[in-house]
Amino acid sequence: MLKRTPLYDAHLKLKARMVEFGGFEMPIQYTSIIDEHMAVRTRAGVFDVAHMGEILVEGEKSADFLNGLLTNDIAVLKDGKVQYSIMTYDDGGTVDDLLVYRMDDNKYFLVVNASNKDKDFEYIKTHAPAGVEIEDLSETCAEIALQGPESFKFAEKLLGPLHIARFYFIKLKYGEESLIISRTGYTGEDGLEIYGPPESIIKLFADFIEAGVTPCGLGARDTLRFEAGLPLYGHELSESITPVEAGLLPFIKFNKDFTGKDALYRQVKENKGRRLVGLKLNEKGVPRQGYKVFFGDSEAGFVTSGNFAPYLKEYLAMALVQLPQDSMEDYIDKEFEIEIRGKRLKAEAVPKNFLKALRPGK
Repeated sequence: MLKRTPLYDAHLKLKARMVEFGGFEMPIQYTSIIDEHMAVRTRAGVFDVAHMGEILVEGEKSADFLNGLLTNDIAVLKDGKVQYSIMTYDDGGTVDDLLVYRMDDNKYFLVVNASNKDKDFEYIKTHAPAGVEIEDLSETCAEIALQGPESFKFAEKLLGPLHIARFYFIKLKYGEESLIISRTGYTGEDGLEIYGPPESIIKLFADFIEAGVTPCGLGARDTLRFEAGLPLYGHELSESITPVEAGLLPFIKFNKDFTGKDALYRQVKENKGRRLVGLKLNEKGVPRQGYKVFFGDSEAGFVTSGNFAPYLKEYLAMALVQLPQDSMEDYIDKEFEIEIRGKRLKAEAVPKNFLKALRPGK
């Protein structure tokens, strides 16, 4: 039986189209994916992301433990800071990508992908040493995301002045309850992710919509993250796709030890195998996950995510392709082809952060 978030009744009241995602019944759209996508790019939208998993890690050895488990460096975090990181297996394959919130030097709040939550919890718990406590908070902690250039205007109307730097969080009283509010998101726009008890999050979601914020479903969340070039587990990352292959080197710190370090370092040093590349179709067609990618006469790889980018008005793809002889630089400005419905369509290599690279005025 599919799970439901605390906002399920609110979605039905708004006549959302509901679908299965990550074991939950979630809204894919309320009106149209393109309208919701554009609302976030130009104004503000609010998402139910209460299906995400929240895991608390605490104890005197929690920082050292997480530093040995995750690719990024926990040691550089200050209280109130948020960090994107990746959890890998010994062979470099990806367990999950996640956000780490430092509550204090002995307490960390992890936000993981919905479909991976149970796997992540068991993986972390299995590896935790004595003195480190792991708690699954997912049933008692709900989350919404307010995203878009006018997010702070709407948030401050309801919550008062918010002074939060990017990738930091604050705690704030909302009624009798305490919320965690971070300046983070998954859309390529400025915005906030808000965690709290279910009843408080239900009320805040309704209050944002009453104030004029557009409710947005997972359809727009996916087109927005794709247009911003952000990875999605199961597409750009998986047990068989490493963060090196996905081009996430800024989030891998080789100056410390962590599970999977040797395998990832070998991939970097040898500079062989596969890497993620951004592609812009020069002919009309919709590239989908799994479609074959060709370079010259050879099959070079496959599409991990592809779609029409509503704001940029381009057909784009991220593809995992075999490295040329020396380096990815050999692919820059070169022409690829994507096989769509039996026909090869021409595409050119472009930076993976499509929004930053192709945004009008850039």
